[in-house]
Amino acid sequence: MTDILTAVLGVRIKLPPEAMIPMLLGTAALLVLLFAGSALQGWKQKHPQPAAKFGLILGVILTGASIYFLSRCLLNQSDPNNEGTGQLSFTDPPIAGFMAALAASFWKFGEQRKVALGLGLVIGGLMLVKPFVWPVIVTYTESYGGRGAVSRSRGMMDPEHLEFLATGIVVVITALVAGAKRTPPAPPYPPWPQQQPPAG
Repeated sequence: MTDILTAVLGVRIKLPPEAMIPMLLGTAALLVLLFAGSALQGWKQKHPQPAAKFGLILGVILTGASIYFLSRCLLNQSDPNNEGTGQLSFTDPPIAGFMAALAASFWKFGEQRKVALGLGLVIGGLMLVKPFVWPVIVTYTESYGGRGAVSRSRGMMDPEHLEFLATGIVVVITALVAGAKRTPPAPPYPPWPQQQPPAG
């Protein structure tokens, strides 16, 4: 499978061992949101304090995981296909964004709407500016013309930059949704005017 992805995308994709536990935790959290979201809301209405604490705990854990993987890829400008060590891992950006989006959702569940908004905007914004401020640089040997080693920045439409841009957009949108104020539901019908007692 890795060879097929390498041939199609032109990059080497390898999931680091340290990503397994955060990915399993994030997948479990996502499944809970997808298939037990209504049950969570019902639990929150009946037991608001334990539910808020649960959201805060998961929010902190997922935020830490997101910052860890973001720190591995944000300033790393070495293309995944460069020779040597220290290359950018193609899986770090989507994992960082995935964790950040989940963290924003659970911060909101923990009644920390402003934290969810700020966290998502900061992480999503950093991912969006990455290709412009810290672009991925590919180095290769060009035998034609005797130029030797050549270095250039990846284009905006290359997968190495697109994954940052697409993931950043998802994180920002999630943060805006999580940070939006919830409008109270409209009454089911207009209130009837109060009848005045007959004079008399």
